[in-house]
Amino acid sequence: MKATRFWVANGIMRRVDEGAAPLTAQEERKSLEAGEVRLTTGEIGTEVKWHVQTPCVASLFVIIDWLRGAHGPYVLRFFASGWFEEFYTTASEAAVRIDAIISRGDRHFPVRTFVQKVETREKSLSSLIQHCLTTTHLPEDYLVDCTFEHNTERFVVDRVGPRSLMGRLYGQSDNSFAHQSTGSFSEAVSEGYREVLTTGRPRTDHVLAALRLSNNQVHWVPYHRLILPQIKDGRTYGVKVVADAAKINFKVI
Repeated sequence: MKATRFWVANGIMRRVDEGAAPLTAQEERKSLEAGEVRLTTGEIGTEVKWHVQTPCVASLFVIIDWLRGAHGPYVLRFFASGWFEEFYTTASEAAVRIDAIISRGDRHFPVRTFVQKVETREKSLSSLIQHCLTTTHLPEDYLVDCTFEHNTERFVVDRVGPRSLMGRLYGQSDNSFAHQSTGSFSEAVSEGYREVLTTGRPRTDHVLAALRLSNNQVHWVPYHRLILPQIKDGRTYGVKVVADAAKINFKVI
């Protein structure tokens, strides 16, 4: 089914002709960075794509009113220190969310990883995490194993499972991002590891992290994780981590 595309600039909608050559990725990026909003709609749904920290407010207000007559579901893709992607069933939900983003559009994110601890019985945890909480046979392919090195006081990644979230995003090579144990991302996520190392009890989190993906763009990746202690001879020496890309229950913008 064909979709119709518009570019909205300064509150004025311009329909893209069906026979027009599609913009290159570089041309599209320039348009978005200049404050234009890309709008795509058809029978299977509607997408709104924009850069938050650009002069696009007038266009977004026009789109809020226009959404009432557009097909759902509604996808919001917006850049704020990285790409976010959100899905809504009704036009009113999407409109309320766009309005909220407009009101917070001047926010910048020096912090690139947000972690919120949730109860292990929380129903909002993904089915993979819930399964791992109730089984005695963990799916090794989904695990990332980390050992705590006392001399450096850091967690070192020993193994990345091929079906783990980090393994699927970055591969299993020893020099890949999945194996790095330095940097702000590693520092942020390892705080939970330290708690498990101390208590010896599992911990579950919702995480939102700005990660540079294979397209060389930074995307905000939401995921759930389970951290389990690794115990040998009665002593906790590291952790096992299961992560699953899933919707989180908090927003940062």
